[in-house]
Amino acid sequence: MCAGSALRQEHGQRYRQEYRRCLERELRRGRPGPCSDPSFGQRLRQQLRREPALLGTLQEDGPALLARGLRGRPDPVPALHGLACAFQLLELAAANLYLCPWRREFRTVQTFSGAYVHLLRPALPEADLLRSFGRLGYEQHDRHRLTISQLPPMPELVAAACGFFACQLECEILAELVQRLRPRRLRPEELLEARRVAGDADTCVEMLQQLGTQRQADADCGDDVDLYLETPASPEDTRGEHTAPPALWRDPGSPWDVPGRGWDRCGDGECGQELLPSTGNPELDTSSSRLFLEQELSGAEDSPLTIPQEAPALPCYQLHSCLRPGSLPSYCCRTCQQLHASACAAGQLCRSQHHGQELRGERQQRLWLQRTAVDMLLADTAGPWA
Repeated sequence: MCAGSALRQEHGQRYRQEYRRCLERELRRGRPGPCSDPSFGQRLRQQLRREPALLGTLQEDGPALLARGLRGRPDPVPALHGLACAFQLLELAAANLYLCPWRREFRTVQTFSGAYVHLLRPALPEADLLRSFGRLGYEQHDRHRLTISQLPPMPELVAAACGFFACQLECEILAELVQRLRPRRLRPEELLEARRVAGDADTCVEMLQQLGTQRQADADCGDDVDLYLETPASPEDTRGEHTAPPALWRDPGSPWDVPGRGWDRCGDGECGQELLPSTGNPELDTSSSRLFLEQELSGAEDSPLTIPQEAPALPCYQLHSCLRPGSLPSYCCRTCQQLHASACAAGQLCRSQHHGQELRGERQQRLWLQRTAVDMLLADTAGPWA
């Protein structure tokens, strides 16, 4: 083993241990769930910026998952947002199993549920999803369910959760690089290859800038091959594009940014955080079990969380029947508490008679889709599927 590889292994082990301590510390504070320590996230992010090979140390197939998730996408930024959300759900599944292995509802994943259909499948190929859940002990029970017969060892669950967290951070780093190179649009293959070769994120940007200049010079000399898309011809061509680096779990004004709303609490000796729970479970106490995918936005980092006796009543949104799997909403009706597609007749009626919000950018649309999928999952736990 070369010195660089040995050092990465040492770094990887240190980050896994620190990640585990973060999970357990938040559990003691009553906030079970994935890593929510911003200082740890920032340290790991900075290390990944300098050393992208660390991703493969923390998540062996992480680079391959990113490559397959970005394959065939003309604009990598929306795909990176979708991938980061998918990795966040996978991290949540691993953290739930590590922190609350006794929760039987965590042992089944419904592959026809809103989160699986709308967030996981559009981001990653099905084979990659099955392999990723397989690391957590899930096996395909039938075409509608993944189930666990035997949990993996606890260190493996922590390593998987930390690896999925690192994949989220790498998605953010890549999206940041693309934004720095605007208005040119990189093809995903170029971006990943430059990231692998250059290493440091700043060096990667410089390499791609030089490559873009050379390509443009070659094009000006009559070469008809240009790996970059030039500045859009009109303002309409940029509609819906992102203009700032993503901050997937801290987004003021997003559907998750609700005052007082944070990681779920623990009640009656059980952890309330859950992902894709099995439905129709008579032992699932939905009165003390709420799922939120956003980080704690209002709690102090270093002081224990005071656990309220009653969670505040929050609106639960639903997807209108006009939305097909993989499609994005364009309107949120706050009166009906439903999301609609752009051409939906019921949505047009809501626009004229109800209070609501136009969802203009893809990032905002995906965040609302994510939040609504969670609301629908929570509603499903109250009774069997219709």
